[in-house]
Amino acid sequence: MAEEIDDNEFYRENFSADSDWEVFNAQLGEILQKWDVSSDSDVGRSLRPEEIFRCKWKVQQEKLDILMNTNGIEVEYHQAILEEDELGAREEIKENTCLQRTICHEDLMSIGNSFGPPIRNTQDLHTLARIYGLRRFIVMHPASPNLKYMKSTSEFNFFLSAAAVVAAEVQSVVPIFVQIYDPKWNFYTGLALAPALRTNFRLIGLERAPPECRFLMGLLTLFREKVPSSYNQAAKISVCTTYALDTMRIRMPMYVPFDHGLSSEDIVVDGEVFQLELQHFYALPHGYTPESCTEIYLVYTWPELSEHVAFDSEQRTDFVPSKAPLGKVYLSVEASSYLSCCLKDYQSVAGITRSLESYVGRNFSGISSGAEGASNPLDRITSHQLSPRRDRSYNLPSQAGLTKRLPGPMTESELSELLAYLFPDMHPDMALYPYSKKNFKDKFDPMRIKSAAADSLVCRLSCLLANCHAHLGGVEGMAQLWAAFTRQLRLLWDNSLIVPG
Repeated sequence: MAEEIDDNEFYRENFSADSDWEVFNAQLGEILQKWDVSSDSDVGRSLRPEEIFRCKWKVQQEKLDILMNTNGIEVEYHQAILEEDELGAREEIKENTCLQRTICHEDLMSIGNSFGPPIRNTQDLHTLARIYGLRRFIVMHPASPNLKYMKSTSEFNFFLSAAAVVAAEVQSVVPIFVQIYDPKWNFYTGLALAPALRTNFRLIGLERAPPECRFLMGLLTLFREKVPSSYNQAAKISVCTTYALDTMRIRMPMYVPFDHGLSSEDIVVDGEVFQLELQHFYALPHGYTPESCTEIYLVYTWPELSEHVAFDSEQRTDFVPSKAPLGKVYLSVEASSYLSCCLKDYQSVAGITRSLESYVGRNFSGISSGAEGASNPLDRITSHQLSPRRDRSYNLPSQAGLTKRLPGPMTESELSELLAYLFPDMHPDMALYPYSKKNFKDKFDPMRIKSAAADSLVCRLSCLLANCHAHLGGVEGMAQLWAAFTRQLRLLWDNSLIVPG
């Protein structure tokens, strides 16, 4: 008797189901049709010299999910936005186009965009635009290239074959590139299709350039091997040499007020302390950060020469900078404002939740301990038993204790120096920057309701608090300065004195 066979134990492969490659082709084709990459009519005029490096760029992105790549594939469409020009230039392109040349090939053969500036601009121009001078191109790369990038031949063939098939189906005239290997290498391979022409973009990575390829004669020999022997016309060459000068540090130093006391070189000349004008003094730091520097490049260009005109080899060269027909100097200044860095860090203080007592102690106001210290300090402010106000009697013996017994990173001399800047009339022996005698109530500006008047007490205090956070102990230094400041205000209030500034 024959045994019954269970068909469920056998694996059946459904050959009618779509493969990953077919699904990816369908998704990629829909995206290319949406971007309308089959027409050159809306591209516009020819590129001006070095325009590809100065114009703005429009970038569109789409993400595709694929099984063989868990992170997905991102497709980017880069398109240069050119300035509007006359209609004559656009019509000229239409007349010169043929079945074997598209706008892509016009850009590849454009001599004006062969050599770009050696300095990258703030827009961070894509590497493909710098290498080939293309105004439109599509790039495919993993959505998270830093985590998983393409490094196997099977992945290369999968996406390159998909790009070739889809580009032919939608009749794309925009070149398509696939980023492979580590993203830091900027390694791309791709293709561009025309109605009667296919162009392959391939890169070769070498650890060290061959000696014969470092000079023009070796490159010409390599070029001659790639063209038919029957082609006997002279080749046209363009040479560009770039010289990078030594990095120049910006010499403007950082100015940190109150860092070295009255012996600072900023206010002392030949050992004599002189009075600075208030309009030339700023309590906030200024200057450039230590990392600020400049980059200088000298670029010499020989455009469109015949190969028989110049000679360049290891023994002798005709490409001397003094004989170059074109020369340019590129200067890039990377100067970070030291004040901006300090104020940006100063904004983080708003998120601190600790109390002032946790920094300088409970008795920072200077009131003696006991029953008087246990009472509410606000009771003394609201007390009606106040003595008559005095104008300029600052000879008070209790001033010596304003900076004592305050825990913090600053010494007593440094605190005294800051208080002398805030209250110059109370420290005549140290004061260099007295308040101006103008009346702050003369002018009312409705646009500055929440702003302190220039060179007022609140303005100086704000500058010093930002300075303390940057150089004098951070939040602990700010708390120490605020405690000394409140002690000084208490002294003025108890003696019925006018608060300066």
